[in-house]
Amino acid sequence: MADRVSEQAPGGWLNRRSLTWAGYDVASSVYFGVAPAVLLPLYFQKLMAGFANPTAAWGGLAAAAILASSVAALIAASLSARMQRLTLLNITSAGLVLATAALAWPAMPSLALAAAAYVAAQSFYFAATSVYESFLPDLLPQQWRQKLSGFGWAIGYTGGAFAIVILLLLTRGQTESTGLMQDCFAVLAIVSAAFFVIVLRLMRRAGFASLGEGAGGPRLAGVIAVLGQWRRHRGLYVLLAGTMLVHLAISVVITFTAPILASRFGQTLPDLLWLLLLVHVLSVPSTFGWNMLMTGWSRLVPMAILLAAWGVVLLLMAFGSGRSMPMVTVAVIGCCVGATSSALRGFLAEGVPPGSAPAFFALATVAGRVAAALGPALFALVTAFRSEQAALMTILVLLAAGAALVLLHVAREEALPGARASVSPD
Repeated sequence: MADRVSEQAPGGWLNRRSLTWAGYDVASSVYFGVAPAVLLPLYFQKLMAGFANPTAAWGGLAAAAILASSVAALIAASLSARMQRLTLLNITSAGLVLATAALAWPAMPSLALAAAAYVAAQSFYFAATSVYESFLPDLLPQQWRQKLSGFGWAIGYTGGAFAIVILLLLTRGQTESTGLMQDCFAVLAIVSAAFFVIVLRLMRRAGFASLGEGAGGPRLAGVIAVLGQWRRHRGLYVLLAGTMLVHLAISVVITFTAPILASRFGQTLPDLLWLLLLVHVLSVPSTFGWNMLMTGWSRLVPMAILLAAWGVVLLLMAFGSGRSMPMVTVAVIGCCVGATSSALRGFLAEGVPPGSAPAFFALATVAGRVAAALGPALFALVTAFRSEQAALMTILVLLAAGAALVLLHVAREEALPGARASVSPD
């Protein structure tokens, strides 16, 4: 069903429908490209300043929010079998905007209310993500999905970069405070709402309401049924296991880079926003470049380099020193973050069986969220009993294990007959 629908779309791999789908990456990155990396860590560390270890407390809250988002992804998968996915995407996107706006209220910050709003925002974001990404196998034949995944992830950074520029103007000359950060959340809510309204209307006009729906179409498999088919899809589960461990490491980097740079190197909110803008600027061409390598040459070597780069980031966070360390660290992150995530998304999209995309992407989201929750929780635990360096080295070992599983999957896929055709640049 998925391939029959996608093959009817005119204009090659980048047609009206696929371009509209990629536009959602732009809209969603307004929140996810800015808030979890800088605003949320700094905001909650200020609210938790009275705690014995604010960094560990922030890690515990981040882990709880990520676990909640995995439950939200499961609920979204269940609902996707009972209602239009586009309708569900509208609802979850609206929830994300409202939860982001709630972080800007009340005037006197309350830790309990702020934590609830944060958990809600993360839950709505990842529920929406699992629904949005499940459209990918319905849009194009298998050999083009990696291209579209990389394209969407690359242009998505423009949404985050646009939001960062606005926040830099807002914070210029201002004293860093919880009130200023609440104003930043309000701006993110307004900008993301405008982007979502435009993109979701375009998706409806492009016919997304009919994807995966209609008489004669296969009923979407449930997550439980997908789990029961693990023997049949053993290769996909190897990929999912590796992806979990890689996301565990990436989650630690995203959650703790800003606090480490702020505490160890004295980086302020404007400093961190400039560094985050550098990440976005570098991520666009790097994601395009790595995606071209993977779709036109080999996947194994570029993927191995990307995963090794995350190891370099963890080592820099653990032992880096000097005035240039923040710049070097975020530059490496910018060169690999988008390419890694889009590649992993593309690998999954290529392997899911027809009709089961929502279930498999929900399962991938849940697995990734559980692993991503374990990352900050493990970091906080080891930091509390040992040190930040010990925690980062523990995460590095888990990253190496995940990288081995992902590369095993890629090597097996490349060894299959016809594998070169699947990465053809045509």
